[in-house]
Amino acid sequence: MVVDRGAPYRDPGRPLHEIIAEHASREPGKPAVIYEDGSTLTYGELDELSSRIAAMLASEAGVEKGSTVAIVMFNRLEFVPAYLGALKAGARVVVIDALSMSEDLEYQLSDAKPKATIVDSEVYSRERDREILDRLGGRVYLAEKLGELAKGYSPEKVKVGYDDDARIFYYAGVAGRTLQVIHTHRSFVGAVAPLAQAEGISRDDVSLVTSPLSHVLGLDAALFTALYAGGTAVLMKRFDEEKAARLAKEHGVTYMVGAPLVYQRLLEKGVTRDNFPRLKWAMSGGAYLPPEVQKAWMEKISPLLQVYGMTEAPQCFATTVERNKIGSLGFPLPGVEAKLVDPEDETREVGVGEKGVLLIKGPMVMKGYADPEETRRAFRDGWLWTGDILERDQEGFYYFRGVKKRMLKYKGYPVFPRDLEILLEKHPAVAKAEVYGEPDPSVGQIPAARVWLKPGAQATPEELMNWVNSRVAPYKKIRKLVIMGVLEEKR
Repeated sequence: MVVDRGAPYRDPGRPLHEIIAEHASREPGKPAVIYEDGSTLTYGELDELSSRIAAMLASEAGVEKGSTVAIVMFNRLEFVPAYLGALKAGARVVVIDALSMSEDLEYQLSDAKPKATIVDSEVYSRERDREILDRLGGRVYLAEKLGELAKGYSPEKVKVGYDDDARIFYYAGVAGRTLQVIHTHRSFVGAVAPLAQAEGISRDDVSLVTSPLSHVLGLDAALFTALYAGGTAVLMKRFDEEKAARLAKEHGVTYMVGAPLVYQRLLEKGVTRDNFPRLKWAMSGGAYLPPEVQKAWMEKISPLLQVYGMTEAPQCFATTVERNKIGSLGFPLPGVEAKLVDPEDETREVGVGEKGVLLIKGPMVMKGYADPEETRRAFRDGWLWTGDILERDQEGFYYFRGVKKRMLKYKGYPVFPRDLEILLEKHPAVAKAEVYGEPDPSVGQIPAARVWLKPGAQATPEELMNWVNSRVAPYKKIRKLVIMGVLEEKR
């Protein structure tokens, strides 16, 4: 279908869980989510189970409007009713990456202060993390037992306002460190609806979810675009090339969204159009997409589009089948205003062919950070300062040209150097640490560090790396560390 990109944004004007409930009332037997093992939740089942979970959270954990509910899960079927159930209870949902461990997990739970946490048994089986969850997670529920536990509760409705807080992320890319990024129901819908509108996603579509649901690429661009449109989402626990090809063919996948490595690995595996017979388009996001990968996929499989966004403003640019250029991030989605300003003089807007820092307005822009001062720094007269440097061509296509903020990308995951520096500087031998991203074609960038020791202290690079890496998620691990010497105390 031909999509009119110039059409104004059509704001649905109500929370996403209400939109999904409308689909359930019209087509209760239609598959909403299919897990990789074939287990399925229809729209009717999803709506009823999420409502029962909402009632259970309210009754047992005291969850009410404004409370926080944490979800710590790998991709699994129960994730979706847990997420929607928390929203229906009026809670703010914080999704914590199931790979988070030790200090990462402890920081996020102690900061979020959830009244309830829904956790994957695989996470709960980690002894140290179980102690943290029991101490800081409020009432803890195992994901596998959600359906059984919620069975005795009658669905209840809590009136949720469109501008009430809906969710919290802990990837503050613009601020450059880990802190709460707060989104309302309005900006949650605003992160999903414009992309669905621009790409023409409908109830007939089937999405393949290859990315973690702890990342907006998986959560919004892949999962909730399908549910918003009344389509079906096919959910993978972890990405695997053979499984992805099998699921795409088995379930008639019509679109998929993933990190660049997804497409690179599928091509290396030798997939063909036969593996994706109904695929209309694929979309890459979260990291740099090599032009040769994009070209190869388009020659062999389908159009490969790009989507651009950040935690503070998910899915704000994209290309479409009708308008797609190799290497381009695309152009503003419906409802988005964008401008590029001189990195050295932000009062001057730059023109075609000039590099500038991107500022945006749009329905997907966050409410703000939990830290009011960081929120003030992130906005310029109502415009979100992204810290990304882009360039625009004469046709209105935008291209990524660098960053003015402190963040690196490892396999599409954002990693904040300041978080790792703070952790390194907690080691008794370390006086100062500098963390940076070292280019690596296979993963994007690897976290690397330069360290200065305290006078009289001793430590090896291996010791310091092990000390940090045992406390963070795998994608945050420091892969290279050099001890620069001793930092003498100032007199």
